[in-house]
Amino acid sequence: MNKKIIDLKTIFTLSLIIALLTSVNCFAQKQKSDSSFIVSGKVINPESLEGISFAHIKIANTYWGIVCDSLGFFRLRINPNQKLRISAIGYKEQVVSIKTPKIEDEVFQEIKMEQESYLLQEVNIYSLGTWSDFKENFIKTDLPKKENIAETFDFGNLKMDRAMANSLKRGGFGFSFGFNRKKAKGIHIPTPIEQLHNQFLEEKYNRELVAKLTNESGKRLNLLLKYINTNAHFTYQTSDYFIGNKIKQLYKDFLHENPNWEYEFTYTDTLGLIPNHLRP
Repeated sequence: MNKKIIDLKTIFTLSLIIALLTSVNCFAQKQKSDSSFIVSGKVINPESLEGISFAHIKIANTYWGIVCDSLGFFRLRINPNQKLRISAIGYKEQVVSIKTPKIEDEVFQEIKMEQESYLLQEVNIYSLGTWSDFKENFIKTDLPKKENIAETFDFGNLKMDRAMANSLKRGGFGFSFGFNRKKAKGIHIPTPIEQLHNQFLEEKYNRELVAKLTNESGKRLNLLLKYINTNAHFTYQTSDYFIGNKIKQLYKDFLHENPNWEYEFTYTDTLGLIPNHLRP
């Protein structure tokens, strides 16, 4: 029994020794057959001789590669007869052959890149996108709601005004003598549309606008307004630009016709009377 145990121990020991010797021999053969070496270098710009940051270094026909540092330096291991493929933005891609070192296990090499210009096609930029986008957005656009301006008027007061106007057409008993009837014929009650047009015109043409454009005030401004009203006819459809230019033009004509601001017989005062220039 003891003899069998000793034999098993001896066999196990011998087997372990043989396995270790075999592995050491294989490792030595592998080290002897490994002829790879280290390549270090720098990728530089030929004009400034400065390093190209983050250039790509790839072993040709493989998926292995590295990226240079910010100064353009790199370091990697390759096998003999392998080539490096270098690429960087703004430079032409190059394939570089590396000479196998004879004695040392590392070789240093500088790689000069050649600059390259990229020609880009013309690009048109539109604020509304393409024509198809514009048509699609135009079709999807909702029309603004039309405001019913007539709703803003007080028709109750308008009916009262009409009732008063109709009452003026009927002569009073024993007192009218037909005078009120003649006077009523000249009364014109503006319609809501006419009131709206007058409101629009007052916003475009008014006393404050004339005073601002001419820097006039008081009696001079009154005379100027009469002159403008006599020689111009503005409506609610007249543009603001035309009204402003017309006021300036008529103001120049008025100054030319009245250089000393003398009152003429064609202009009356606020009471409708003609001033008498012959009084002492």
